[in-house]
Amino acid sequence: MGKSKSKSNGKDLPSDPPSPLSDKDTSPPRPGTSGTENLLMTTRKEASEQYLKAQRAERAYRSKKHATLARANYNEAKAHFRDAVSHFRLGVKGMFSVTKAAPYMLGEKREQRRRKAESKKRERTLERKKRLEEALAKGQADEESEEKQDKSSE
Repeated sequence: MGKSKSKSNGKDLPSDPPSPLSDKDTSPPRPGTSGTENLLMTTRKEASEQYLKAQRAERAYRSKKHATLARANYNEAKAHFRDAVSHFRLGVKGMFSVTKAAPYMLGEKREQRRRKAESKKRERTLERKKRLEEALAKGQADEESEEKQDKSSE
């Protein structure tokens, strides 16, 4: 910072930094800004601040809405899990009672199969008996007809 950017007329500037008091005296006067330019700058700053504020409010609204939905879903899921646990307990208790009663269930099934097989066997024997009776009746009828023919032929 030994050299300044301003043009000098060939004179060497001191290498010491100028004091703050002397800086105000030697700096060129700042051009004045118009009221319109100031108004535009402040309007832009206010609009930017309002935009950021609106973005924050929108983010807060969205997160609040999502949090409300998430809370409702959480409570619903918790209730479902509570029901699921109670239903699972009931299912396990039911399975224990089923395993205790399994021999009785198997015995009942066995008894049903035995009854069904017995009725089928009874039907088959009745059918066989009926066929035998028909065959005997036919045989007797044939013998009688032969006897009649023998008697008539004699």
